[in-house]
Amino acid sequence: MIVYGVPDKFDRALAALFLIAALFLTGCSGPPGPVLGGASPTATATPTATATPTPGRTEAAHPSAPAPVTDLLITATSIELRDASGTTLSTFDYFQPAGELVAGLSTAFGSAPTSKHFEGGSEVPPGTNYIWGDILPKGSESPTPWDGDFVLVDGVPGGTSPHEPNTWVKVSSSAVNGVQISTVDGIAVGDDAAEIAARHPDTARPQGSRRDIFVGLVPLPPLDSLSELTFSVWLIAADPLGPITEFRSPSPNWGV
Repeated sequence: MIVYGVPDKFDRALAALFLIAALFLTGCSGPPGPVLGGASPTATATPTATATPTPGRTEAAHPSAPAPVTDLLITATSIELRDASGTTLSTFDYFQPAGELVAGLSTAFGSAPTSKHFEGGSEVPPGTNYIWGDILPKGSESPTPWDGDFVLVDGVPGGTSPHEPNTWVKVSSSAVNGVQISTVDGIAVGDDAAEIAARHPDTARPQGSRRDIFVGLVPLPPLDSLSELTFSVWLIAADPLGPITEFRSPSPNWGV
């Protein structure tokens, strides 16, 4: 059965529903309304993690190389190794084991010594000469058969402080391997003996055809019946009117 007029009413009703739906959808897609009691919402950017640079591997600082030895100061009590500024880098005494002095002097001179053993004699005990620089002919006053520019003599094993040193040195050059060698008051091999004797008249004396001068005297405690004991640096001039040709330290002086 066909009912006339129903389609028109139905079409109008359907159109109205479409219109309401469209309005509703349009309202939902519009901008948000104001928020009561507050500001309108704004877009907030999501924070982005910033990459922190990974610290690179830091190379450990290398310790600075020790300053080179430029000077040796020889006194009646010690051997001082100094740099160009005059700073004392290390100090050795004559009662230390010979090996310690050999190691220190080898560092100072930049080379190991030539070692020469000697058997000793009636007045000289056996021992070893450690020689830096040139090996020289034996001097007439040398107590051992080996000489050189710089000689460390290890001739009294088991010496006891303060009267019997384990070692002593004999210097016949003002420099070895570029290292300057001097003693009290800056005296070095090659300096004028007469001038030095004039500065030390109480301890300068002729000795046969040579001149001996003792400088840098250090008093020692009495030993048995001896009371005027000293160590000194013994300067030797082969010609009394010429230069200092060598010096030795420590020199035991009993009553000088």
